[in-house]
Amino acid sequence: MKLLSYLPGATQAVTGAAFIAVLAGCGGGSGGDVASNAGTSLGCVAQRPGASAAELLACSADLNGKIDAVMTPFMAANGITAATVAVAKEGVMLAERGYGHRDSARRIPLPADAMFITASIVKPVTAAAIQKLARERKLALTDHVFCTGLNAPCWLARELQPALPDARVGAITIAQLLEHQGGWDADISGDPMQSEFDIQQSLGLSVPPQQDDIIRFVMRQQLDFVPGSTTAYSNFGYLVLGQIIEKASGSSYLTYVQDNIMGPLGIPKADFEVMRSLMRDRHPREPHYITTLMAPSVFVPGTTVLALDGAVRAENWAPAGQIISTAKAMTLFAAHYRIPDGVPLAGAKNNSGFSGADPGVATVLRQLPSGISYAVMMNKLDENNPSGDASYQLQILHRIEAVLKDAGL
Repeated sequence: MKLLSYLPGATQAVTGAAFIAVLAGCGGGSGGDVASNAGTSLGCVAQRPGASAAELLACSADLNGKIDAVMTPFMAANGITAATVAVAKEGVMLAERGYGHRDSARRIPLPADAMFITASIVKPVTAAAIQKLARERKLALTDHVFCTGLNAPCWLARELQPALPDARVGAITIAQLLEHQGGWDADISGDPMQSEFDIQQSLGLSVPPQQDDIIRFVMRQQLDFVPGSTTAYSNFGYLVLGQIIEKASGSSYLTYVQDNIMGPLGIPKADFEVMRSLMRDRHPREPHYITTLMAPSVFVPGTTVLALDGAVRAENWAPAGQIISTAKAMTLFAAHYRIPDGVPLAGAKNNSGFSGADPGVATVLRQLPSGISYAVMMNKLDENNPSGDASYQLQILHRIEAVLKDAGL
């Protein structure tokens, strides 16, 4: 996706994310255009240690009202016309809210179970799939990624590499891909997720590039650093992890994640799908996304399109962010798996989070040491501040966490 020229100073933040630091803040507001559950009018006892699920659910009415009072003015102030929020404590859903409208004409209220592009908050889900395969001994995190003929066990065929690849490629491990230490730095060599048109042109393709095409293109280049020596956020590394999941499991990335990660949490397949490449095909539960970013189309060469409408083949990047899901589904995932590495929580608590940024979408996925998990999904990205303290993601995080504190959660 050729976005760098449209977002000066932004690199992988446009189609990636950053780990969220431990944050707290304040927020407020009033009013609410809400299409979701109303909760129960009972007193909140969540401050009491050991509160039961029934007692936690009694907090829903109070919590929902507080979330409404934050989301509606924030959306109005920033031109966000669709958003969802979900909150759970120790896996018990406390809130699932839908705000605004699904359509650009603002006639169809947005349901709480609307499907949004996840952007990079799906990367911990990809990590969880890798971790599960490792626990099942179908792979090892120390396995090499690219086969050289001398570095077994390894996963991706030598044919994906040029005749004379970078000699350091054979040392890349699965663990290094999980930790964004595979050797690619988008600030130096660019992000292939933002360059599908260039890849298409370079390889002389008349159709959108496939994953193998992207891998072959990237492997022509020298690595930007010695694998394992530094950390640089990499969408490409997660594309490669998706291929390893498919090879180790014998099923597609989507099917494996649906059946083995999301399904056991009670999340239906219909709530976790691959994003459609073209907006004309978008899911009936998806909102209208707001963006001004334009890019060359890989589906109709010679045309320029909105960056989320055919600038990439979405299936290529599902493991890195091109998934559509609900706030509830992502919240339940965060209630059971540690962010960002995807290890099962097994009753433990964690204090971490992930943010996502794509053209037309800003997302947050968060775990708190109190046992709270939550997700926020919005249909607009601040294109001048796609990441960092001024981003919509961090601004809403501050406000939601103030609400949770005020509710005793």
